[in-house]
Amino acid sequence: MKHRYFFLIYLFSSIMTPCLGSNNPGIDQNTTLRIDFVLTGNHVKQQATISDLFRIPGYSGSAAQNIPTFDYGNYKLTVTDKASGDTLFLKGFCTLFGEWQSTSEAKDVSRAFKQTIEMPFPKTEVTLLFQHRKKNGSIIDMLSEDFSPEQLITTLSPQKFPSKIIHGNDHPHQNTDLLIIAEGYRKEDSALFFKDANKLSKYLLNTQPFEKKQASITIRALAVPSLDSGTDNPGKGNWKNTAMNSSFNTFGTDRYLETLDTWSVFNYAAALPHDHIIVLVNSKKYGGGGVYNHFSIATARHKASPEVFVHELGHGLAGLGDEYYYSETAYSEFFSLETEPWQPNLTTLIDFDSKWKFLLEDSIPIPTPDNSKYRKATGVFEGGGYSAKGIYRPAINCRMKSNEAEGFCKVCQFSIKKILDFYTQ
Repeated sequence: MKHRYFFLIYLFSSIMTPCLGSNNPGIDQNTTLRIDFVLTGNHVKQQATISDLFRIPGYSGSAAQNIPTFDYGNYKLTVTDKASGDTLFLKGFCTLFGEWQSTSEAKDVSRAFKQTIEMPFPKTEVTLLFQHRKKNGSIIDMLSEDFSPEQLITTLSPQKFPSKIIHGNDHPHQNTDLLIIAEGYRKEDSALFFKDANKLSKYLLNTQPFEKKQASITIRALAVPSLDSGTDNPGKGNWKNTAMNSSFNTFGTDRYLETLDTWSVFNYAAALPHDHIIVLVNSKKYGGGGVYNHFSIATARHKASPEVFVHELGHGLAGLGDEYYYSETAYSEFFSLETEPWQPNLTTLIDFDSKWKFLLEDSIPIPTPDNSKYRKATGVFEGGGYSAKGIYRPAINCRMKSNEAEGFCKVCQFSIKKILDFYTQ
């Protein structure tokens, strides 16, 4: 099947066509423009409003990363030169608001969620276009707003806290930069935080494909202190005063650990280079969360924390979808069975040629029976994306399906490697 490989890699990448090359004089790669905005609405409507803009010294990405070669995320920011119309920057992402829209609560009330996007600072007047990908795959415009580098905006000077490079070197433009931030660790707990961060980082770096890409990964840890130890656990009536206001029971699911205080997370993260942020919570309870190009979060010391840490990074860093379909979730009809999902490890078979078909052996049936004969095969197994029918996953078991899996399946490894390569180009 090697003769099909490069053609199908192209399809698998869902390549977008930029108007401009990655090396552009209209962008300052050494300064960050941070865009804080709010998403408001209910289960059928939403609105985006920019709240604030910040200039921050430094930016971790290279010019080659300004326009990705893959089309992931339920939302998208496209930045174009106002004079020429050329695309200078593009970023797909997901949001907690988008998840909340699939809950029963969203049918009764409206809510607002904070969101942040970081990009290299424009040197020319630009247009910021926010778009949303609907369930049927169509793209709709949400907000278009002009920005001039001459605007008076706040220069953010991040607070400094103890930090360490756990792995790698200090070359942010060349490496995939992961930043682990302490949550629910008091000032006197900093040694425990660095120990926990080191333990989970070692597990990550022993997991494929991170193990093979170790030389191009940098992991930093930032010991942000909290007044209290731990995190909120509403089900038990436990409330803590922590730096980033994290909590279990997000959207009514006990194990779903998240924080809605997005702007605080990015305030602290501004201190160090980061391509992706991981909030590490000082807790022995099972839980975590991960939102693509937003941030990931996990507890530090449950027996399954290493597996959860890696699973959530699969969501947050690589845009992988959940492959389970039998567990308690707050979502209803999260995916449309009439549309091919953008997540690289899920398919409805509407457009399977754009997914992992090139990785299948010729003898593998589509769909693939879920039995011992195909236990270690890359196939097309029904059940995934919170649905037992109509959505298919690449392996019988994978880290995106369960904590008992040996690791990521071949398709997820391929997808993660693509992201790691992107951040090192």
